[in-house]
Amino acid sequence: MAKMNNPNDTKVVGKAPARPKVTTGKPRKVVVTSAMRSRVAFTGGGTTGGSGGNFYSPELSTDFLELPQSLDEQRNYYRFFYQTDPFVGQAIDLHTELPLSKIRLGMPKAEDRTLAQQALDFCERWSKKEGLLHRLIEIVHDYYLLGEVFIFVEDISEDMPQDIREEARRELTEDGEVTETYHEREDADEREVRWMQRNFHGWSAVRVLPPEQIHMESFPFTSEKIIELIPDSKTKDIVQKANQGDVQAQRIVNSMPRDVVEAIQEGRNIPLNTDPDAGSFVYYMSRKKSQYEPRGHSILERCIRVLVYRDKLRQAQTSIASRHMTPYRLVYAEDMDAADTEELRDQIDLCLQDPDYTIVTNFQVTWEEMGGGNTNRLLELSSEYDLTDRQMYSGLGVTESLLSGESSYSGDRINLEVINTRYMLLREILQDFVDEYIFKPMCRRMGFIEEDELLGEQIIYPKLSFTRLGLRDNSETFDALFNLYQKGSLDVDVILELLNIDPVSTRMKLERDLWSINDPMYNEMMRSVYSSAADKILENTEVVQLIAEKLGLNYEPPAEGDDRF
Repeated sequence: MAKMNNPNDTKVVGKAPARPKVTTGKPRKVVVTSAMRSRVAFTGGGTTGGSGGNFYSPELSTDFLELPQSLDEQRNYYRFFYQTDPFVGQAIDLHTELPLSKIRLGMPKAEDRTLAQQALDFCERWSKKEGLLHRLIEIVHDYYLLGEVFIFVEDISEDMPQDIREEARRELTEDGEVTETYHEREDADEREVRWMQRNFHGWSAVRVLPPEQIHMESFPFTSEKIIELIPDSKTKDIVQKANQGDVQAQRIVNSMPRDVVEAIQEGRNIPLNTDPDAGSFVYYMSRKKSQYEPRGHSILERCIRVLVYRDKLRQAQTSIASRHMTPYRLVYAEDMDAADTEELRDQIDLCLQDPDYTIVTNFQVTWEEMGGGNTNRLLELSSEYDLTDRQMYSGLGVTESLLSGESSYSGDRINLEVINTRYMLLREILQDFVDEYIFKPMCRRMGFIEEDELLGEQIIYPKLSFTRLGLRDNSETFDALFNLYQKGSLDVDVILELLNIDPVSTRMKLERDLWSINDPMYNEMMRSVYSSAADKILENTEVVQLIAEKLGLNYEPPAEGDDRF
């Protein structure tokens, strides 16, 4: 009888599986070769690996990440170092003041001399009233320190009434209704000019806006920009108080432009106009800016890493000096117990409080002071400061002699030529702004316009100019220019500018003094008059005989026909 298989029985086929080996004790050290690493990296079970490279990025270095990243942080750094660092403060002041040592307005070119003189007088009065030189100094200061300037030119003059240019006419329609229409007058331009001359007194103010409150957007393929002013908390508070009925706040808010107040009340930014012919406008001036870059660059941007490094050196040196300002005292004696130690400590404390206190002991006490006045503990940073000083001179675009004034023209001739050229470029930028955006729109409103057959309408406005920079003027330069002037190869205007004299105003004053008592040749003319009068008196009077009698001489007048005399 065959035995039936039990389904619960397990049938073993082949060799039984081996039991896992258990390792006890310290594991065996296995040496891994480079080939084994490669096999593990590239053929490991479903894992993709790779070897890291030695890529270096200056923007990911530790010292770069410590530098300010946002524009607001950078501006705070620039202002801080301008106020605290002597190199930065002196260099920014030099770049601001030297190019603007003296400004003047030139007589505009026009066929009508009276119209040109009126335009010059009007712009001179406005420049004096608004302090044009001080405004330009503020502009150039932010131009170098922050790299960009937002110049707001304000016009708060009243709007011209409609009836100045247009005439209201009432007409009766077929339905019997009366309609009122406006038609332009024949002399609209003359009436507008007369009204402007009576009511327009130039731009109300020229202000430099804080860049933190400006939102600007630029776009490719166009030079147009969207510039908005972000209201500050102080302005918002005064408008809110005015809405609540505060009388003083209402007086201040009433002096603000209506568009500004409406934008604050609605909680939006204030859009700023960029067209000078449309009233108040904002002008954006940036330093060393490429057309595709959104913002300008400060002159301190290339120096910020050096400035932070120098500040760290200063902090380290200050910490060491503060730590070792008070010396360490080591007082010890042999065979003292705890009571003797405490008693000696008390006597030492009394001695430090009272210099006349005397410590008396019956055993030897050793007193040593360490650290106080030991200059060897301070860091030797002379080489570091020499290197960073040279880096600061290069980054700020100045020389050590220019900051200190202890040098001669011959020693720094090349450096001064470079600085002089840069200042001339800055002057061109300022002249373009003042002429095209300040004087020209004002003179257009005042009606200082001439008609030219070829060029059409020509606006008569003065040109801003500067006196010649005296960075490289010396006796050799003056002698060379004066020799050229004497030979007829140079006009006198260059000589006058060398002496900081306005050639245009000088010519006008010479014309005014011509044939008057202030004429430089007036004394020569009077001498000639007296000489001719003396000849007539000598011929027709007895002056010679009276003189001879006073001298005791016998004088015989010449006979008629005698030519000896």
